Parts: sequence; structure tokens; C-alpha cells
Amino acid sequence: MPRAVCVTHVPHEGPGMLGEVLAAAGYTLESREVFRGEPLPADLGPEDILVVMGGPMGVADLGDPAMPWLAAEVALLRERLARGWPNLGVCLGMQLLAHAAGAKVAPMQDVTGARLREVGWGRLDFHGTDAITRGLPASIEVLHWHGDACELPAGATLLASTKVCPVQMFRVGCSVGMQFHPEVDGPMAALWAEEDADFVRGANGPGGVAALQAGSAASAARSLTHRRRLLGQVVEAVTA
Repeated sequence: MPRAVCVTHVPHEGPGMLGEVLAAAGYTLESREVFRGEPLPADLGPEDILVVMGGPMGVADLGDPAMPWLAAEVALLRERLARGWPNLGVCLGMQLLAHAAGAKVAPMQDVTGARLREVGWGRLDFHGTDAITRGLPASIEVLHWHGDACELPAGATLLASTKVCPVQMFRVGCSVGMQFHPEVDGPMAALWAEEDADFVRGANGPGGVAALQAGSAASAARSLTHRRRLLGQVVEAVTA
């Protein structure tokens, strides 16, 4: 069976519903916890998918001796992009994918130069017509959790945006990047709010953690059908 190797960067950011969708599509799911010293796969072929998940670090941390696996991930993504082999990047994973494809990744800022963070359940707007977004409404609700953003890689197709983050999803070759988190359910979002409380408060103020935890179950349930369909069509697209 083909494999989907999921690279994770912190204990609480696993594949979630994406893992379920990959398994249903016939993939054997494997994990690489690089933050614990597990190595990246050396034997992935064109029938396998490299899945790179999120984390609090960023492209600016490339070269940090405490995180040597970041550069190794970029090198592996760059090699697989050159070969036209499938990759799937979520949040940090999308930023590493964009960087590997030659696009700029940088902290988000408003017009005054102040830092921006997009955190919580909110709207995502789709662009154009694509197999990945077929049958979905023009906008859906998803979980956002980032302070960096990327430009659109050369040759990539822009698939989704938000008001403050123009590049939320793209397809380049057989690879797809998603800045948002369609894989997350209500309990996972509530856990993230606890684990990453300072980041949430920095984005949404002193009451941000409690508000996010209180509303996540309803938001996740309300958007479940659309998010599951989107993930299924993403998996179909990268393996087509």
C-alpha cells in the first residue's frame, strides 16, 4: 500500500481528521516526530505522500541548531517538488512548502507595520474553479492559527484567501499547501488554546483563550461536512 508519512513538530499537532481521510483513501499512515529526533523518511517514492504539519516555529528558524530538521524538511520538499511527487503542507507545512518552491515567507503585518496574527475559527474564501473546491460553497468556516504568511509560489494556483492573509491555499504541481487547519476538531482546538495560550492572547486579547475554547465545539461541528469534503478532495488532487 502507498504510504502517507506525517511529519509533526510538537506533540499536540497531529494529522487529526486528515489522517482519517488518508486512511480511507487507502494510505498507510506513518508518523515522524522530528522534534523527538525521529528521522525523515529516506525511501518515499512517487506513490507516497509527504505530509508536513504545523508548529510554532517558522521559516525564520531555519539554521537554528535546535531545529536541524527544519532545513532537512525543506530539502526533502524541494527534491520532491522537482520530481513532481505529491506533498501536503498544513500551516507551517505550507510555509515550508512555499519556501522550498522559492516563495517568500514572512511575519504578517498591518499597514502600520504592527504584527498581525490570525487565530480562531473564521471565514475562508475560495477562488476560481478547481477540483479541490468542487461542490463547496464560496466560503467555509475553518480554524486559523498563524502569524506568518507566504507569497504565492511561481507557477502555483491560488485556491483560497482570507481578508488578512491573501495566500491561504495553493496547488503547485502535485502538491497542496493549506495555511489554515481543516483537520482540527473542537477538543483539539481547545487543547491548542491551552498549549499556546500566549499566542492566542497576543492575537485576541486577554479573553481570547476562554472565548476560543467556549466556541470551538460548535464551530467544528458546524463546519465538519465542508472540511471533510475539502480534505478528501485535496487528497484526490495530490494523487491524481
